[in-house]
Amino acid sequence: MVDLELFFKKILAKRVAILGVGSELRGDDGVGPYLSEKLSSLNSESFLSINGDLVPENFTKDIKNFNPDNVILIDAAFMGKSPGDIEIIAASDLKGISFSSHAMPLSSLGRYLSKETGANVFILGIQVLTTEFGSDMSEKVKESAERLFEIVKKEIS
Repeated sequence: MVDLELFFKKILAKRVAILGVGSELRGDDGVGPYLSEKLSSLNSESFLSINGDLVPENFTKDIKNFNPDNVILIDAAFMGKSPGDIEIIAASDLKGISFSSHAMPLSSLGRYLSKETGANVFILGIQVLTTEFGSDMSEKVKESAERLFEIVKKEIS
């Protein structure tokens, strides 16, 4: 397990692009868009957060134009852990974790962004409780998103 504060302290020392992925209509699957929207309030010359919704591949040009050193894809994950648990994995090491379904698998998107930008690409997965259509985000997942927001906000300030 990665120490989140240490990870973000190191990553945010350089240019970072964050891309949230998921559907806000499917409970915890909306954690990526929810967090990326919150983080967009912190956008600056060296930090960019984008809500990629269900089509994150549509925002690759924006990320390439930003020219980041690091890219973080945030998505709901099925990791067999407790709801709200967080894992950060280098996109090149992605194995054995299922992320919510998208037109383009996150592993492919990660490889593409790495090749196109030369950036280190990480996938931040948050363990879901439910992805049932029409459900609200669970409390544990929302708490994890809020915790991540506060960590990033503190490191950027």
